[in-house]
Amino acid sequence: AKGDLAAAEPLYREALEGQRETLGSRNPNTLNSINNLGGLLYAKGDLAAAEPLYREAVEVRRETLGNRHSDTLISINSLGVLLYTKGDLAAAEPLLHEALEVRRETLGGRHQHTLISIHSLGLLLNAKGDLAAAEPLQREALEGRRETLGSRHSDTLASINNLGVLLYAKGDLAAAEPLYREALEG
Repeated sequence: AKGDLAAAEPLYREALEGQRETLGSRNPNTLNSINNLGGLLYAKGDLAAAEPLYREAVEVRRETLGNRHSDTLISINSLGVLLYTKGDLAAAEPLLHEALEVRRETLGGRHQHTLISIHSLGLLLNAKGDLAAAEPLQREALEGRRETLGSRHSDTLASINNLGVLLYAKGDLAAAEPLYREALEG
């Protein structure tokens, strides 16, 4: 069945084990499987099991592909989001800053991976209470998602809602309300 993470997990693990045995742990295909299994475990809510996989993917991708490779940046951003989700904002922030900085330079400001990084860092800064730094990122993520995905895409609606949350936290209820309504109607 679609979205059956429990059924997918043993298949991911089997694929990863086979790739480690036949290709080695530093092969790009193996690293994709490591990162993908981490993503599946993250989606299941098993952050403790996902974290070492993401850390391995970041470490080996940095060594084999370099710090600016798109696959490395996917792993860096994934680890940053996981740490943010765990509440370890201090460890997450430099990773999310790094992913965003390099993605802006290599992919441009409107690439979906860059927009994910903008959005993720904005959420982290909001969670830290740094609303002044978070707001321009949340606005940029929303603008970019509206332009590239349209107003009704789920990622755009998430950005609309998150900007509303930020504005509400700032006490700007007049600006937050229309965003909340738009997100609900989306």
